[in-house]
Amino acid sequence: MPHSKPRILCFGGLHYDDMIRCEADTILNESNPASRTRVPGGVALNVARTLSTLGNTVGLSSRIGADREGVELVDYVTSLGITAVSIQTDNTHGTARYTAVLDRNNSLILGLADMGIYDDFKPNDWQESKLELKHWDHWCVDTNLPVETLRYLASEKAAQMLFAVVTSPAKAHRLRQLLPTLDAVFANRAEAGILINSNTGVSQTIEEQARALCDLGALRAIVTAGVDGAAWACPNSFGHITCPTINSQSVSGAGDVLAGTTIAALVSGKTLEQALTYGTCAGTLSTLSDRNDPQLSWSIIKDYLAHNDA
Repeated sequence: MPHSKPRILCFGGLHYDDMIRCEADTILNESNPASRTRVPGGVALNVARTLSTLGNTVGLSSRIGADREGVELVDYVTSLGITAVSIQTDNTHGTARYTAVLDRNNSLILGLADMGIYDDFKPNDWQESKLELKHWDHWCVDTNLPVETLRYLASEKAAQMLFAVVTSPAKAHRLRQLLPTLDAVFANRAEAGILINSNTGVSQTIEEQARALCDLGALRAIVTAGVDGAAWACPNSFGHITCPTINSQSVSGAGDVLAGTTIAALVSGKTLEQALTYGTCAGTLSTLSDRNDPQLSWSIIKDYLAHNDA
């Protein structure tokens, strides 16, 4: 009997995001007054949380340290109604952490990713839960996973759709050989440039980058560019979605909300253009909060689009 709601399992980042905001104009190499906010984050968690908020049945698989932060994060995941699936505990590394330093206008100055624990997130620890993994309708991976694990999941997918979200330019290359296995890949402009190995010195638009990712084998490609919107491509068509204008509080995690919403729309049967329209709107709305947990629903997204189209 088919499930009433799509069941989507996300693999990857689960950690705290520490957001440090400068309270005045930033002066490099000097002490700057700042405030700190800590929220649960990680690309896989952000995507999973968005998918769950939009009515899907969601699981999350990750690797945490044997520490208080890891326990807190798993408790947080389950409090959202997300199923913790084969969460690995590492007795050597502490739970990962991401620190973002923002200027007074909430633009990123520097991001620091302490993510070494994910390099040991290996498939051999799933031997007893392989059947559990395959019970999910679709999978979503982020590039915090090591190449070995990404290859394993790509090789094990059967009827599942496999989505991938790039986490940073430094880890984009991990997907390069796996693009032909992906039903959709999400990357920003810098990450897409690494993925397509665009070292010719010729600048490409995000539309050209999305088409290039499809040429390299991805079934669908989405390339984001912040306030400049997002481009999409699939084998027979491509396009650009404009980003709604809004007074942002924080852009942290906005790309993950875009990805999660787009995936939710795709698995519900929407075209890529329709899905990314919803995703771009949701990502924009998420910037109204600095808590990394936007309160979204399909009705909120559709109402905002209708208002802006009027």
